[in-house]
Amino acid sequence: MSYKFDGFHGRALYELNGLPEEVRDGPLLERLIELLHSPWDAVAERPGQSVVRHAFFGETGQGMLTFILDEETQTLRIIDILWVG
Repeated sequence: MSYKFDGFHGRALYELNGLPEEVRDGPLLERLIELLHSPWDAVAERPGQSVVRHAFFGETGQGMLTFILDEETQTLRIIDILWVG
């Protein structure tokens, strides 16, 4: 099953504009595509909940995405991006 991408929201919109193009079009995009096919390959923000999750990206994991996974609508919405590379 594949999930639908519901876009970048909140801080993620602002942070997306600050990322280098090679990060946006490379490791970030690659990880997003992986997550749409396998969203459970991410860490729950808190034990016992599964809606808000974190996923790392980049060659050495220097980026982190925070996203909301909506099982009912089968959508994935990115709400935060952290890049320390």
